[in-house]
Amino acid sequence: MNLSVSIVGRRIGVAMTALTLGVGLAHPVAAAPAGDSTDCIDYGDLADAPAGTIPRDDLHTVHKDPLAKAVKAATSARGKGGRDTTAAAFAPVTIPVRFNVVYKDVGQGGGYLSDARINKQIQVLNKAYAGTGFSFVLEDIERKAQPEWFNLVSANGATPRYYRGSGKEVKMKQYFYGDSDSETLNIYTASLAQFLLGWAYYPSSFDPAATEGNPLPQYLDGVVLDYRTLPGVKGDTGDTTRDSVYGEGDTATHEVGHWLELYHTFQGGCTEPGDYVDDTAAEASPAFQCPIGRDTCTDTGVDPGVDPIHNFMDYTYDACMYEFTPGQATRMQTAWTSYRDIP
Repeated sequence: MNLSVSIVGRRIGVAMTALTLGVGLAHPVAAAPAGDSTDCIDYGDLADAPAGTIPRDDLHTVHKDPLAKAVKAATSARGKGGRDTTAAAFAPVTIPVRFNVVYKDVGQGGGYLSDARINKQIQVLNKAYAGTGFSFVLEDIERKAQPEWFNLVSANGATPRYYRGSGKEVKMKQYFYGDSDSETLNIYTASLAQFLLGWAYYPSSFDPAATEGNPLPQYLDGVVLDYRTLPGVKGDTGDTTRDSVYGEGDTATHEVGHWLELYHTFQGGCTEPGDYVDDTAAEASPAFQCPIGRDTCTDTGVDPGVDPIHNFMDYTYDACMYEFTPGQATRMQTAWTSYRDIP
């Protein structure tokens, strides 16, 4: 099936084609609990993902929002203006990025990513985060030929299992993490089979106060991506992306949002407090493909409006996503000053 939609934003008139990354599962699998969680996203009886659609990440364990008081204070101090007032109160941050490439071999399908594709991914991140107070600079690229780590999750048909915290992830991250700190964004690429496109950890998960004295080990921090989600580069001789609706680089955009303490826009469904951001409309379930006009929380009185399908923190195709809200920018900035900008 081909679906063409004209979108107002940074992607206009992009033709969206059938997914070629693989056939997805109906639901993502649950993530391993971290600390004392109070709630967990559960799809329940909501509609399955359409055939040919892969969820962006495995489900997050959701803590009682550790940023609630800090965000409220920041919002009150900055007023109700848009990004201009937010930017004035937050010194722009340039985040150093270390790209850690796990590959099987240098042939097609082996996961060996070229410098050109990695640099293109950094460009995608900078365009997506423009106006939020964050930019990204590539600090280092390290590659490791390790077939065992390359197949980071179970192959087709395997019994659903926890993807985060596996022995493979632990070994991979312990090898690459080195002298990284909380302000360094480590991105890891490997093959995530046909189940999901990536995952990340919240910065609060590493804070003793936010986790009631049970923080995750710091080396787990970072973003994991399926290597095929990176944008392609014309003439690239490396392992190129497939012609995929998830192959424009916005899986990284989405996962970095989690790395900066954003929840999914469908967090909590049609009930308060949702994703803990006031200016994102509530939605009952993740949106797939690009369902213009979708409104799953009609007449609930909770964050009214059509579903935020163009938001980077939903599950729609890359061509459908093009925005963060001012409220999300405030939340990310508050997370940075609370958890990542550590003296």
